[in-house]
Amino acid sequence: MKTTHLKRQTRCWRLLAVLGWAAVCPAWTAPAEPVADVPFPVIERFENLRQAQGMPSRKIHSVLKASDGRLWIGTWEGLLVKDGNQFRHYTTADGLTHKMVLCLAEDLKTGDPWAGTMRGLNRVSAGRITGYLQTDSGLPNNVVYGVDVIGGHVWAATAAGTGNLDLKTGRWRLYDHQNSPMHEPWCYAVRGTPDRVFIGVWGGGILEHGPVVESFKEYRDPDKDFHFDLVPDDGPINDITSWIAVEDGVIWQTTYFGASRYDGRKWRTWVEGKSPLPSNFTQFVWARGKVAWIGSDRGLSVTDADTWVNYLVSEKGDGVMEIHRPGRPVEVRPMDTALPSAFVLGVWADDRKAWIATSDGLSHGIFTATRGSNVASQ
Repeated sequence: MKTTHLKRQTRCWRLLAVLGWAAVCPAWTAPAEPVADVPFPVIERFENLRQAQGMPSRKIHSVLKASDGRLWIGTWEGLLVKDGNQFRHYTTADGLTHKMVLCLAEDLKTGDPWAGTMRGLNRVSAGRITGYLQTDSGLPNNVVYGVDVIGGHVWAATAAGTGNLDLKTGRWRLYDHQNSPMHEPWCYAVRGTPDRVFIGVWGGGILEHGPVVESFKEYRDPDKDFHFDLVPDDGPINDITSWIAVEDGVIWQTTYFGASRYDGRKWRTWVEGKSPLPSNFTQFVWARGKVAWIGSDRGLSVTDADTWVNYLVSEKGDGVMEIHRPGRPVEVRPMDTALPSAFVLGVWADDRKAWIATSDGLSHGIFTATRGSNVASQ
């Protein structure tokens, strides 16, 4: 989608502000100074992995740390698994249905990872790959943008609806614009809880589905305006949903026009220039507890909906940290290291570390001790 002239001007202004504040703002402090009053872990430095460090391609689409400690990495050139310091690379020669891996999820019962690609869905079990294609299974479409494993079911968000694979029977069920409130079948993301499935629809907001009773509930942008959020906090910020996360009773939505959060009672929305969100072009969100990690084309944002920490990259490639605390001036800090690219495509994080997929490599975010907390770099 083309960036408007106004959007480019806004981004240039924000970048100049960041670089200018470094010289004149008294809040600019040495990076060794601990970050105070932030209610979530803060990244101290980035350790980047590019092709010279074992990545098969520059572009990394997705990353997942499995329950057994292995790191699964979806790349432009296949599926990579990192076990300690050892890498194993799965390609189409190993049975992968397509080299471009877009999304990852783990079956917590078996420990098997599932990988969605540009041509089919793949299950890796005991080192062997089983592929599912539109032509030989019930997969709605070969382009799989999102995948999740919920109980004994695998859900796949595709370019032609969302499919539900029952792992016991091997049967698929398709949900699209013909048997659900979906206004179009182009689905970008799917996330589930034990009794609900949430589908991010390209032009239809968020669809909540109750599989047991086959119920549906829509979350749509009340403004019905494609470009602007006319009334903040009135619902999803836009019907074009690029990704969703559901965690701890909270729904997070990213779009190409800002980001949204719904806690079951009220919505909150953020847009570039009027909030700490550094860019409206947000394409990924990962939630851990009450905290969301938001990937955009201008870096990585971490927030609990009140406090924000943005990890940006200057034009010279230097790392910049922006800290937004309610009711206080923005604090801007230089960092000794930076993300390999400001274009963030995927995130996996817990309370000890973060892994960030970008358009120019994989990054390991190392946390620092936060004043007043027990979180330390590990």
